[in-house]
Order: sequence, then C-alpha cells, then structure tokens
Amino acid sequence: MKQSLKAALISGLLFPGLGQILVLKRFARGCIFLLPTLAGALYILRVVMAQVNVLAGQLANGTIPFDIAMIAQQIAASRTEGPAMTAATLACVLCWSASILDAIFFGNDHHYHHPHPQQGQS
Repeated sequence: MKQSLKAALISGLLFPGLGQILVLKRFARGCIFLLPTLAGALYILRVVMAQVNVLAGQLANGTIPFDIAMIAQQIAASRTEGPAMTAATLACVLCWSASILDAIFFGNDHHYHHPHPQQGQS
C-alpha cells in the first residue's frame, strides 16, 4: 500500500493530521490539520456537555418528566448554534477534508520530502 494512501486512511478514519505525522513524518504539516480540528472538537464537546448537564439536572430535579418526546424537544430547543459553533464545525470539516486530500495528493511527492543531491557537482 502506498504511503499516501496509508496517511489518507489514518487522517480520514482516526484524526486529521495523524497520517502526515505518523506515516509521512511531516510533523509541522500534520499539526496544520490536527490543531484546528482539535480546538474545534474540544469547543463542540464543551458546548454539548454543558447542554447535557443542564438536561441531566432538569431530569434529576423533576423539572421535566422522563419522557422521550419531552427530552427530544428539550434537545431540539437547546441553543447550540451561533458563530462560534459554526466556526468550530467548519474548522473540523475543512481540516478533516484537507488532511485527506493533502495526504493523497502530496504524500508521494518525493521531491518535497527528500531532496536529491545535484548532479554534476563533485
């Protein structure tokens, strides 16, 4: 299997940038994809966990009954949209896609990673 395909699969299935770091040995290039995705994912997780805590508190206090339809309605009514959530989601999607494409298109570029010595010089 080509190194570029391995890197693309790792970046696509595990986490963006990991293919560049682990397979292609391009640490800086991998961090370009990994860090924004990680920041976006952590922000999304923080917002979701805050909503889960509110809902769990309401269920524990008896504020809302344990009714699946009511819980689904509360989730739908929760405020998770906004510019920060949009930016975090967009960062995750774009970095994930770009990481896969980068690994496929530039993963086998031997001139990029391993410069050849100039011929004709002694």
